[in-house]
Amino acid sequence: MGLRKSVRKLRNLMVVNEISGLKESSYNDKMIDVEHVLHLAHGNRQVSPQSKAKKRDQLLNAQKELESQLKKEEDALFEKMTKERNENSKEISEEINREWEQRLKELTEKFERETDKKKKKLKDSDRKLMTIQFENEKKSLENTMTMKRDKKKKTMTLRLREKGQRATSEMVKKQSTQMLKLLATKQEELKQEIVKELEKETELAQKDPVFYATLGKKNGLDIVGGLKDGDPIEALQDAIEVLQKPAVIEPPAPHPPSCRKKDLYDNISIFDDIDEQVIRVAETEQETHTELTQQLTENLITDLEKARAIYRWITVKDLNVMEFDESLVTDTPMGLLRGIKYGTETYHVLFMRLCSYAGLHCVEIKGHSKSVGYEPGMKITPETFQNTWNCVLIDGDWRLIQCNWGARHLVMNKDKERDKVKRRDQIRYQYDEHYFLTDPDEFIQEFWPHDPKWQLLDCPLTLEDFEALPFVRSVFFHYGMQFDQHKSAVLETGEKGGIKISLRIPEHYENDLVFFYQLRFADKERRNDLTYRGANLERFVFQAMVDNQVTFSIHVPTVAEYFFEVFANKIDETNRCIEDNNSNLAPFRLKCACKFKVTCSSLVGKMHALPNCAAGEWGPKKAFRHFGLMPILPTSPNGVEKPEHLEIIKAGMLTVEDKFVIRFQIPRPLQFVAKLRMNQVEDYVLEPFIHLTAEGQVLTVSASLPQPGQYGIDLYARPKGATEGSTLSHACKYLINCVKVSSPRDIPKISPNLSNRSKWGPTAHFEDLGLKLLTHKEAKMRITDTTKICIEIYVPEHVYLSYQFNREPDEDYREYCTMKREDGNVKLNVNFVKSGNYMLSLYGRRSGSDDKSLPNIYNYLIQYTHPSGDTNGSVPSKSSSIFKKSIFSKKSSGSFDKYSDKGSDKGSDKS
Repeated sequence: MGLRKSVRKLRNLMVVNEISGLKESSYNDKMIDVEHVLHLAHGNRQVSPQSKAKKRDQLLNAQKELESQLKKEEDALFEKMTKERNENSKEISEEINREWEQRLKELTEKFERETDKKKKKLKDSDRKLMTIQFENEKKSLENTMTMKRDKKKKTMTLRLREKGQRATSEMVKKQSTQMLKLLATKQEELKQEIVKELEKETELAQKDPVFYATLGKKNGLDIVGGLKDGDPIEALQDAIEVLQKPAVIEPPAPHPPSCRKKDLYDNISIFDDIDEQVIRVAETEQETHTELTQQLTENLITDLEKARAIYRWITVKDLNVMEFDESLVTDTPMGLLRGIKYGTETYHVLFMRLCSYAGLHCVEIKGHSKSVGYEPGMKITPETFQNTWNCVLIDGDWRLIQCNWGARHLVMNKDKERDKVKRRDQIRYQYDEHYFLTDPDEFIQEFWPHDPKWQLLDCPLTLEDFEALPFVRSVFFHYGMQFDQHKSAVLETGEKGGIKISLRIPEHYENDLVFFYQLRFADKERRNDLTYRGANLERFVFQAMVDNQVTFSIHVPTVAEYFFEVFANKIDETNRCIEDNNSNLAPFRLKCACKFKVTCSSLVGKMHALPNCAAGEWGPKKAFRHFGLMPILPTSPNGVEKPEHLEIIKAGMLTVEDKFVIRFQIPRPLQFVAKLRMNQVEDYVLEPFIHLTAEGQVLTVSASLPQPGQYGIDLYARPKGATEGSTLSHACKYLINCVKVSSPRDIPKISPNLSNRSKWGPTAHFEDLGLKLLTHKEAKMRITDTTKICIEIYVPEHVYLSYQFNREPDEDYREYCTMKREDGNVKLNVNFVKSGNYMLSLYGRRSGSDDKSLPNIYNYLIQYTHPSGDTNGSVPSKSSSIFKKSIFSKKSSGSFDKYSDKGSDKGSDKS
């Protein structure tokens, strides 16, 4: 008979625990309860409470005694570490003081020599000036030495901290082994006592089973009725078999688990009682690890329950805001947490220690992780991205745990009445469930152990394999996401700069999950630049969700390396417009789900940005998710639409001639606004061509398009009963490809050519943002005597700045211009390699602004002639120049200031 079945039968013999408030270990609880049941069943022989308490306290006292011994070893280690830290600090201070005295002596002697040399000719004013200069140099020297001392101490602290962590880890490993051996020995003694009792009860039951069952009922224990698949005698024999199994002293070698995490538990609600118990324990203080473990695992029997309690206790503690008493003893649980806060202890060491006190085998695993700072495509070296985690033995299987990452989502709320009453921190217990008993094939996506056996995989991965895996985060697994096909961390575009990434999600999440993305340059010089030639890089990605699959179609604008990151999260009812007064959808946080490096080594043709619509996904799915708008799909003349055509329509892409019509089923009275967008066309120009009508419960959006080309349409909505002044929220957007217009109409366009940009200098936005030119205050320059210039501008911290550098006629020379922020100023270092006409355009906006567009704020026109009169980039002749003769005259005119990517009524899923 299996162990689990035997244990269940054994537990059927248990009565409700009649003794409340006990703090014995869970294993001891089980043994005491069984022993108590047996004596109740054998009604003529009761055990006194004193005898029971004695047996209960045996294991507890043994643990406390061993912990007391281990504390002495730990105190000695901490004392040694503290002594070494103090001695090193003293040596550094003495070394710096000696250097300070020597350099101060040299500085003083220099001052005295110069004073004596000029003594006869020195005026009082000159002497005073020299004295001031000496004091300034002295102060500067003092600051330098202070910084040097602090730097040395910081380096020393980090070195000793790492050394202390290694020493503490080794100590806890050894102590954990000692504790586990002690528990195994004591448990074996208790088991043998119970086996003897069980054998006696078996003998009595065999002689008179009817009398045995009758006595059990008399004492409130329906033994026969409680055993649905056997009799009392068989149950007692099974219990003996279980108890006679030797305690696990040497754990098994690492091996793949026999089942997945979902087979252990498929709903975290089964842990609700344990989590509540842990939270109550976390709000109190304990003096020893024994006491803490007893409270955490009280009434818990299985390895899974114990591991859960310890994991949740560690993740409950919010170390970022928790205040620690400096006098707290270091080796108590709270003291150990203080060590974690300051870097002398680690989460995994604490978890390993507490597991040993609960009788669980736990090991520390070292390796590498794709942690903060890691980007797809990076190569990991022995010194980089080091990490440590745990593996705990649960029911004979090794399970992976990362307490540190599991605890990273904690936040703290303060009592609103903290100013009136004593302040008390109320913890909102958020944590990441993914990092508790993570399945090995998911864990390997983020963590790679040095020892391949601890991957717990049938086919371990090499470090190169690990680096090549897609960069994913816990959100990816939490919501059951899957790539539509195998993906690598680095993706290569096609010759037209295109690449597609698709994710499938479970069908029950398709109307609850929101996705977003970010495309940015990967090179260091442009890593924070989210635009290309004034257009946001997001406009080179088409995101659409069809049924339960979200697809990102990327077409990069230029040869380069990029990072593409996907964000996701589940929305709740506050993010849906379900009531008439719910006009403004609540913002929500999106979390990284996956990230890729996208490389484009060659590009055929030119990719244009998508119309400047609201950021985020295209198509009607968003309208249904947030407003309940159901798209009415069109049909072909014969009433049947091809499936592939429906897929494209669901994605929000229409191919039309002359006009288009989009219809929605309206669930409730709503107010709508629609905006038609087209690149190089102002929004107001397109307003006459788009129309909205609502009849009954059907909304119709239609447009007669003035010219062939690509359009975008933004639809905004809010309840009709919304309060005055409330904003409209973005509902959805469509991409319209118009291939033919029977009667085209002329519309004014903003030309992207440099020849039409003849307004130089600042635009209105320049002054609004508080910028100020510190050098090169003339917008039009002729450069002949140098190959580079440095333009310096005062830029407030709250302003985000970008730029574009082109050479006539339309050559991108951005790589020859770099931007650097220093002391509140921005320096633009411009290098010229060829003679010609250049334009340097600046774009800017306030950081944190909801409007992510970058308006043009300043334009420089630079006519450059190479000092050597180079022929490769000869000075353009008057006949070939696209710049007019009057380009430097004050009467130059044009509409360059209108060339920007500003968009109105913008909305976004991202907050």
